[in-house]
Amino acid sequence: MTASNASDGLKTVAKAVAVVAFVCMLHSGYAAREFLLYSKSIGRQDLTLPIEIVLECLGALGVMIFAVVLGVGELKPVSYEAEMKRYSIDGVFSRPSFQVYNHRGRYLRPSRPAEPAAKD
Repeated sequence: MTASNASDGLKTVAKAVAVVAFVCMLHSGYAAREFLLYSKSIGRQDLTLPIEIVLECLGALGVMIFAVVLGVGELKPVSYEAEMKRYSIDGVFSRPSFQVYNHRGRYLRPSRPAEPAAKD
């Protein structure tokens, strides 16, 4: 098994674990909503969530963060020098968007003298 195949497999597993953790977070949110609705319906004054719901949410969040970090893969360098190594000097100073050939300069300073008007 090559390193590329191993990292692709790790990314796939990490994405699957992140999806399962996300579903667990959704479930803990739904359970918290149902608990609060039930508590209000019976007239309970203390509306603190049970520890099971809080632990489910925090555990799912921790697993999701871990899975996302594993599934990201190789990070790119963010330094300016590393980015500029990819370009040549011609590519850095070439700005084709500023090369406008159809502009008003020809009307401000014509290259040939104006022809005299024809007489009828």
